[in-house]
Amino acid sequence: MLLILLFSGLAHAAPVFTWAECVALAREKNPSLAAGHYQLSATEAKKKAAFSAFLPSVSGSLSWNRSGVQREGVGFATLSNTGDTYSAGLNAELNLFAGLRDKARVDQADFNIDASRAQLQTTKAQISFDLKSAYEGLLYALSFQKLTQEIINRREENLKMVQLRFQSGLENKGSYLLSEAYLAQARYDDLQAQNAARVARAQLARTLGIDEQEEFLIEGEVPQDSPDTRPNFRELALSTPTYLAARSVADAAKEDIIIARANFLPSLSLSGEVRRQDENFWPEQQKQWGFGVTLSMPFFDGGRDWYSTKAASQTYLSRVEERTNVGRDVIAKLERAWASFQEAASKLTVDRTFRDAAVVRAEISRKKYNNGLLTFENWDIIENDLINRQKSYLSTKRDRVTAEASWEQTQGLGVLP
Repeated sequence: MLLILLFSGLAHAAPVFTWAECVALAREKNPSLAAGHYQLSATEAKKKAAFSAFLPSVSGSLSWNRSGVQREGVGFATLSNTGDTYSAGLNAELNLFAGLRDKARVDQADFNIDASRAQLQTTKAQISFDLKSAYEGLLYALSFQKLTQEIINRREENLKMVQLRFQSGLENKGSYLLSEAYLAQARYDDLQAQNAARVARAQLARTLGIDEQEEFLIEGEVPQDSPDTRPNFRELALSTPTYLAARSVADAAKEDIIIARANFLPSLSLSGEVRRQDENFWPEQQKQWGFGVTLSMPFFDGGRDWYSTKAASQTYLSRVEERTNVGRDVIAKLERAWASFQEAASKLTVDRTFRDAAVVRAEISRKKYNNGLLTFENWDIIENDLINRQKSYLSTKRDRVTAEASWEQTQGLGVLP
């Protein structure tokens, strides 16, 4: 079924987006997705910064200095000698051992990258949910607007029918006034539907990453899958980005213990220097050079390193408990999302059956009432049941797509690769 949604006031040249094009547009322009990629790139850059500790550091210096000697002479006269000194040097240093601190920081950067990737996948799953919800919300709003127009036409026909029977003395005034009220309600529902369509369009535009003022149409429906057999939620939870992020955070906290303990171990470094000094620029005379090895051993710092290590250990234990709690929470959310998805799919089938039955009943009752074989009260019940079933079916159709999107989001899945 192909449904083209057209908003009032849109130009005929407005672009038409299919579902696949909406997915591509969100992948290209959604700001939350772009922010997630930037965050991942920043985390990867931090790993390269941590790895730089294994490489030598080289620095250069260039200095100028003016000095003089001042002496008092006869008759308070002074004599002074001044001179300029220029110096240029090159320094290099290589860290040979830092108590395993540098390796721990590189490993920690890897875990932070894993956490950032998991967070990016969580962001993609959220965008996928928002996209499906907004797209289906727009389909629902426009379908409901179309339904309200049909209801208005039906209520107008019913009012004419009741009015003729009232004028001929076959119906009471209360039935006529109630029919007028039903028509007014239908027109109010249509007003709500028009406003809901505008809101839904703005919501979809936000998810797509385009301005609300941009005019566009959409066509097609969101692809749907049927609920499969009940999955193993415990195994599924271990592969969700939410749990993977919590696990990476705990692993990164464990590396903090190694970093803190490194303060108790000696450090070894190699350094070298080349320098020239002269009274003229560029200095070319008095070439100096040197190199050395430095071994540093900590003995006592007032307990700072001991307490830092203890704090890192306690933080790690806290992250482990949080990881366990996150795993259990994800299992519960998976159970709930699966149940909602399964029930929503089943309810759509039920509501479709009720709607089809209500359509047949309404046609039969209309003929009976028009021929005087059915009272207004009984006919009114069947008419209202038809309208309520039609509204309920549209709502259930929307909720079914939203429930499937929520199930995918809980798993960390979606339409964005």
